[in-house]
Amino acid sequence: MSAERPFSTVVPPQSERRCVALWSLREDVLVDMGDPNSPVVLSGRWGETRLHRAGPPVREALRRMSLGPISLANVVAEMAAGSIACPRSPGGRTAIVSGAQAEILMVLHRLQHMVVRSLTLEGADQPLLSVVPIAQSARYRPDAVDRRRPVRLSRFAFLRSEGEGLVLESPVSLHRVVLHAPEAAWVVGMLGRALTVDEIAACVPLSAAVVAEVVGHLLSTGMVLSADGTPSGEDDGTWPGGSDEGRVSGDAAPGFAEDQDPALLSWGAVDLLFHSRSTLGRHDADFGATYPLAERLPPAPAVKPLPDGPRIPLPRPPLSEVTAADPPFTTVVEKRHSIRTYGSEQLTVAALGEFLYRGLRVRSLHERRGGGQHREAYTDRPYPSGGRAYELEFYLTVRDCAGIPSGTHYYAPLEHCLVQIGDGGPGSATSELLAEAQITAGLDDPPAVVITITSRIHRLSWKYSGLPYALTLKHVGAVVQNLYLIGTAMGLATCALGSGDVELAARTTGTDWLTEPSVGGFALGVAPVPSPTSS
Repeated sequence: MSAERPFSTVVPPQSERRCVALWSLREDVLVDMGDPNSPVVLSGRWGETRLHRAGPPVREALRRMSLGPISLANVVAEMAAGSIACPRSPGGRTAIVSGAQAEILMVLHRLQHMVVRSLTLEGADQPLLSVVPIAQSARYRPDAVDRRRPVRLSRFAFLRSEGEGLVLESPVSLHRVVLHAPEAAWVVGMLGRALTVDEIAACVPLSAAVVAEVVGHLLSTGMVLSADGTPSGEDDGTWPGGSDEGRVSGDAAPGFAEDQDPALLSWGAVDLLFHSRSTLGRHDADFGATYPLAERLPPAPAVKPLPDGPRIPLPRPPLSEVTAADPPFTTVVEKRHSIRTYGSEQLTVAALGEFLYRGLRVRSLHERRGGGQHREAYTDRPYPSGGRAYELEFYLTVRDCAGIPSGTHYYAPLEHCLVQIGDGGPGSATSELLAEAQITAGLDDPPAVVITITSRIHRLSWKYSGLPYALTLKHVGAVVQNLYLIGTAMGLATCALGSGDVELAARTTGTDWLTEPSVGGFALGVAPVPSPTSS
């Protein structure tokens, strides 16, 4: 712990404000001291920790830390003055204080997943920043800062507002850094490029010592990285590729291990953040069926109200006949593949009706008690959906289907009908979407029908924390596989769309991309007749 001075009581000159390390417990940690002979019990997000031989200094430090950030130096100073009771020692009070210091640090090291590390300027009303552990395996490892070595923000770090301050987070870090004071934000703002501590200090109204302390805390979380290599010159300590002023002509930019890590090269910053926040283990946010909006908003209806427009009833196939005519399941699975070429025959309303009925209809409607005082309706459909949310909606952009006018239609799964919500004239959003689908999927010709899959995301976010978007994408995958298998069994040409234009989809379907974003697409047509020589 060479970079720390947790018990320092040295007072600097008034002209130089220095940093002071503060310690506290996470806000969700409860401390039960019990009586002096019983263990101290700390209960937090990740369970319970018992300290069976906690002496008076540790108990006092934890008591104060449970109330807010404290300086450990103050606890030690009161021990030295005799304000805190300590057991006698043959070595006198000096030995007692020294032993208590070691005991406190040893306990806090064990409690790292519960301990918040803060940094403040002497005389300041609030900390500069706080480092909060967000996982049980979080370990804070401070180290000395080489003021000659360039440092830079990790490309995975992102800054956002929370409450009245800023929060720095990263999916590769097991800590969250709260920036309480603008001085800390000044330093972070300089770290978009590789700079040394002295170069940063030359640009902000802070001493190099303060900048070094701030950078040191950020380095210890992995939010900030140190450049690889060694100085280019032993005399001046210049680092290869430092700032433009200090860079020697021909020097390469400073390298950072993160930029060459094969495991990290496979991830984009947004993708890795999404993955880490939609699973457990690397964050401390609420997760699962917590009903976060139950007290603020009513749940979305289980079945979307029908939009205005002409209704087109669809045929309902007799399932007994469908079952008898279908090929065996294994045959369907083995024959399933994306078909990007279409036959000369026209898709019919009977085939389209059967396809939608088998894959997407509402089979039944039910009600149950949800979060708060709300009654929560739910449906049963042919595909799986977490929590029976069934938030997905389906819009058909029809180019060529006998019995269905061209244009955009909403599929009403309860009524099993189409509602026309847009025409298919030249230059319309409908024609744009068909052309986009052809390009996206590499189709030989525009498909007869494009199914745009949207998500009424409030059906999920009303009930779940951390899961909604990841869950809706999983639902899309389940639906797409169902449509593939049904299309294969019916002899249709099916092909999933790997991407789509959310703005174009919103214009085509008349939806708001925030409340009902497009999350998938599917092209449908008549399969070509196999040639006699094809296998």
